[in-house]
Amino acid sequence: MLVSASLFVAIGGAKTTTTTITTTSIKTVTSTSTIVQSAFNMCLKEVPQNAVLGQNDNSTSQGFTATYANGTEAYFPLGTCPVPVTPDNYLIDSTIEANPAFVSAENGSTYEATNACNCHWSVNISGPTGKWSVLNFVLYSNQRIYPCGPGSYWVYKQLGLVLVTLPINSTGGLALSNASIEAGPGNNSYSCTTSTST
Repeated sequence: MLVSASLFVAIGGAKTTTTTITTTSIKTVTSTSTIVQSAFNMCLKEVPQNAVLGQNDNSTSQGFTATYANGTEAYFPLGTCPVPVTPDNYLIDSTIEANPAFVSAENGSTYEATNACNCHWSVNISGPTGKWSVLNFVLYSNQRIYPCGPGSYWVYKQLGLVLVTLPINSTGGLALSNASIEAGPGNNSYSCTTSTST
C-alpha cells in the first residue's frame, strides 16, 4: 500500500509546507504444494461406518438422516451443508472435490454428493475398453417443482450437475487419479406414471 500526502497551510500570510510522508507495505504470497479444495468439500460430514444413512422425503422437506449406534438421529436437509457420508465415501468424495478440474467445474458454487446415503452411489458402465463408475454431484436450488403435476411428489430443481467418471481398475478399485469431470445443466427429467380406471 502506498500512502502519500502533502499539506499546505497559510498562517498569518506565511506559507508553511509539510513534507510528504510515504508508507509502503509489502505482502509476500508464497506458493505451497497443498491441494486447493472447493467450498463443496466443507459440506462433507464424515459419519461413523456403523451409522445408518437414509433418505428422508416428506411433504415439507427432503434430505438425509443419520442414525448413530447410540440411537440418536441427525437430519441433514438437501441443499444445505453438510452432507453425511461414510468414511469410504468421504475418502472418495473429498479426493474428487480436491481435484482442480472439479473445483473449476463447480465455478464457485456448492455441489452436493449424491452418494451421501448410499441411495444413489453411482452407475457402473462396462465397455470393450474397460469399466467405469459414474458419480453425480448436484447443485440444487430452493425452488420446488412438481414433475408429475400439482398434488404429486416434489423435488428441488437442479441448477447444475457435475458427472465424475472413474475407471475401475483390475482389482475393482476406483482409479481416482484418472477421473473425467464434466459440468452441465441439472437433470430435471422425471418419469411419471399415470393410471386410468375403467
